[in-house]
Amino acid sequence: GHAEPEWMPLRTDEFYDALAIEVWRGREVLALDAIAKTLTLDDGISLGYVAALVATGASARRPPIAGIELANVLTLRGLDDADAIVQATEDASHAVVVGASFIGMEAAASLVERGLSVTIVAPSSAPFEKTLGRAIGEMFRALHEGRGVHFELGTRVVRFEGESVVERVVLENGKSLAADLVIVGAGAEPATGFLRGVTLDSSGGEVVDEHLCAGDGLYAAGDIARFPDPRTGELARIEHWRTAEQQGRVAAHNMVGDVTRYTAVPFFWTTQYGASLQYVGHASRWDEILFDGDVAGRDFLALYVKDGRCIAAAGCNRDAQMGAIAEALRLDRMPSADTVRRGPVDWLGLVTK
Repeated sequence: GHAEPEWMPLRTDEFYDALAIEVWRGREVLALDAIAKTLTLDDGISLGYVAALVATGASARRPPIAGIELANVLTLRGLDDADAIVQATEDASHAVVVGASFIGMEAAASLVERGLSVTIVAPSSAPFEKTLGRAIGEMFRALHEGRGVHFELGTRVVRFEGESVVERVVLENGKSLAADLVIVGAGAEPATGFLRGVTLDSSGGEVVDEHLCAGDGLYAAGDIARFPDPRTGELARIEHWRTAEQQGRVAAHNMVGDVTRYTAVPFFWTTQYGASLQYVGHASRWDEILFDGDVAGRDFLALYVKDGRCIAAAGCNRDAQMGAIAEALRLDRMPSADTVRRGPVDWLGLVTK
């Protein structure tokens, strides 16, 4: 967007000083040994800990595609990445976005507003298909196409071409796309390679219990934490800052001996061209989606059903209902799928009676 650099820090130095919080910048932890309960820093210093919280987030994945090392083939994760993209847009007219999930779609909308011609490439048949389902994905596709965005779906990037700066993107379907700028939104990898003596899942996430504990005195929060979903019991890892914020608070309670379970309801949203979608709960898989309203008209409620239970919801222009559903999920008062089918549901009544 157009945020000023001084808006970026979440807290001032004075905030940390007032609370006697010591902040070490420009230092890297090379290893954390969960058995010995020690940290090894890049300057050779070794620190012991009674309790430690690992909240290192994730790194943008750069898939092994030929030419990905060319200039202006960029990822978006941190402030430096955002600055590099903004700088690249100054001399670019054609952008290709690789990936049709949240990073890719939001980046595309931002590039359009900066006056660039944008093409989105993804192997799925619709944007957000894996996360939100095809119907909502088609709604977002139509929204972007209305702003001139072109989609190449059901295909992958074979290689990036150019002398030193990217000039073309060659696709699996044989097409070649002109590109002065490429943003690769191909997912993220948990930043856990420095951990020793902890259990990691197949994606590199750190496995924790309901208290966000990964071992003796060791806790994890945010993108790296693979935690048990309190509503389904399934292990989940959610890459959104709101979840990190919720988990950081719970981990802090447990680190000082105030035993607290993580039971918060995940919540995220996306806003593109002024259209906002909200999502509460977590559904990595679902049996069906129950809709109320007009998806194409961006005025709807979508309920994700697994084993007869409504475990997550997405909504456009349904703020009050979404707020009530978030509370109903927290209180375990969600109606069954059969009840929703019979409708209508008094969502506010579920949490106020």
